[in-house]
Amino acid sequence: MKTKIIIAGMTLLLGVTVSAQETTTLTSEQLKLVRQKDSLMNIQASKDKMQAEKDRERAEKDKKRAEEESDRAEKEKDRAQKDLDRAEKDKKRAEKDANDRIKKEEKRIKDSEKAADKMEAAQKKMEKEREKAEKEREKVAKAQEKYMSEKDKLTDINDDIAKSTEKFDKQNKKGKLSPQDIAKWNEKLAKMKEKAADQQKRIEKAQRESDKLSR
Repeated sequence: MKTKIIIAGMTLLLGVTVSAQETTTLTSEQLKLVRQKDSLMNIQASKDKMQAEKDRERAEKDKKRAEEESDRAEKEKDRAQKDLDRAEKDKKRAEKDANDRIKKEEKRIKDSEKAADKMEAAQKKMEKEREKAEKEREKVAKAQEKYMSEKDKLTDINDDIAKSTEKFDKQNKKGKLSPQDIAKWNEKLAKMKEKAADQQKRIEKAQRESDKLSR
């Protein structure tokens, strides 16, 4: 700043001097001042040039730094977008995996329920079959019991016939029976034999029922 003031003062002084003595030859002192003026102007011009160069370089650096910052910001933006996209993909993949697991578990539960229903149905069927078989066995047992009972009845009837016949023969041999008594005995024995025949039919029927149920 001081240098500029000095140069301005000298310029004004020299201007006045030159104007007053246009036709006069410059003195050595004046030449010295002129040279100092030129030197100072050259120095200032050099400084201004250097300052302008520094300002330009600084501006270039600032521009480069700004561009680098912009590139870095753009890269950060791209990286952030990629991270966001990756996070979105991971989210969708996680949701898909979760849905797949849920569907798989639901299918497993349904299959388990179906298997349980089938097992329950099979158990019910087996229980019905068991009850049916038990009833069939009871019927067979009852039929067999009835058959044996009918046979026992026939045995009793035959025993009665044998005893009555023996008694009739004894009394008839002793001559104790009248013709009327003999007729009654014959009638009685005939009825007993008829009863035995009917009982034999019952036995045969019971046997057929037992055989039928035992197949």
